[in-house]
Amino acid sequence: MVFEKVKAIIEDIGIEDEIIESSRLYDDLALDSTELALVSTALAKAFGIFIESRVLKTYSVAQVIEAVALKA
Repeated sequence: MVFEKVKAIIEDIGIEDEIIESSRLYDDLALDSTELALVSTALAKAFGIFIESRVLKTYSVAQVIEAVALKA
């Protein structure tokens, strides 16, 4: 499932907050620029989709899932 994989990517960089689909990467989970870059790289490796860090900063987990689904 895409949500579980995206959640695992975020958890793998050390985020311990509860991750739900409505969680915003920057505002709710407080990912900094380095963490956003790591998530961007991991998404590219896992799903073949590149989302720039500055764009990811504005995304919720649900928007990441939607972007992955559109790529598929």
